[in-house]
Amino acid sequence: MGESPTEEEAFDLRKRAEELRPQVEASSKEPLFVEFAGSPKSGKSTCIEVVRHFFRRTGYRILAPTEGASKRTPFYLRDDLVSFNAWSACYAISNVLEAMHHSDRYAVALLDRGIFDALAWFELLHADRQLSDSDQQSINSFLMLDKWRAQIGLVVLLTADADTSMKRENVDKLIFEAGRAMNPDFLGRLREAYGVIENRYASTFPKVEVIDTSDKAQVRLKEVSYRVTSVILDLLEERLK
Repeated sequence: MGESPTEEEAFDLRKRAEELRPQVEASSKEPLFVEFAGSPKSGKSTCIEVVRHFFRRTGYRILAPTEGASKRTPFYLRDDLVSFNAWSACYAISNVLEAMHHSDRYAVALLDRGIFDALAWFELLHADRQLSDSDQQSINSFLMLDKWRAQIGLVVLLTADADTSMKRENVDKLIFEAGRAMNPDFLGRLREAYGVIENRYASTFPKVEVIDTSDKAQVRLKEVSYRVTSVILDLLEERLK
């Protein structure tokens, strides 16, 4: 990764998007689904908002449903992480199915956690013996059905090391206290689970972009957003050929 984009580079990106939009709108293609996956405090929400804002301002029809895991999943499921992540995964799949058939004909759909992310969480739960071998295999087979998995045109996997995540979590807090998920041990094991899923399944998704946003990587989120937006435009162009 290099430096943050210059004003000229940002202008050229906007011009490119605006020139491409009429062709995208005339196409009968289903939305380009982009899943943002990764560990807490890796920059997912910020990056999604920047990308969403860019495409909205350049006139694209964008779907960016609320993240199921933090906003929509019933709070009473949080004590059972298998149930919690099953609900969240099904919520993501429902968003894919709805957008595929929606009359608004979105150009791009941005998913904050989805199928790839769910695979990682179930990998962690399996490692913690909260999920049997056979149950994990059954769940993964369901998640990997072509009907929805093949629709994910791009997975953006943002990762950050545990120290960076904890630093970002506590930067504005008055009480520095580890939580059930926001603690160095859990975050480290979750990051390992993402690595396992990347190695096992990345080749089955059309495209996976892995970006380390740890402090030591010296990556700015504006730079990440610029890179992701550029890749989305590349994929939109490829779909028109």
